Amino acid sequence: MSNYARSMTFLWLLVPLSLAFTGCGGNDSGLYQVKGRLTHQGEPIAGMMIFFVPENTGEHPESYATTDDEGHFEMKVVSTPGVAPGKHTVYVQDPAAVQGGKTSTAKSYLAVLKKYGSEKKSTFTITVEEDMPDLELKLD
Repeated sequence: MSNYARSMTFLWLLVPLSLAFTGCGGNDSGLYQVKGRLTHQGEPIAGMMIFFVPENTGEHPESYATTDDEGHFEMKVVSTPGVAPGKHTVYVQDPAAVQGGKTSTAKSYLAVLKKYGSEKKSTFTITVEEDMPDLELKLD
């Protein structure tokens, strides 16, 4: 493939991606800052992946994060911090489950996975209309 062809291919991939990140929002990316803490019955949930799936997936990208030891997280789209505006379904996954393992066997961890462990199972929704720097996600 020639350099020109590579450049054109890259351009055709870059344009749709750049359009996905434009629009309204709290910053130039069109995304709102969403940081917080994931808890179950008041206790932090560590090592859990969180996903925000927008109601209109054709217009906005999905965001994700992984909680730290204290349940803290910062949502992002690929490597850009933030969440697209609008209503989102929130679900969680165990990052180790992809490789057939478990990150934790704690009852609270497993309870959250059982109830919110897929986009289809989860009934938890959130509407993002502004920056949310101190969000408490209570998955009880």
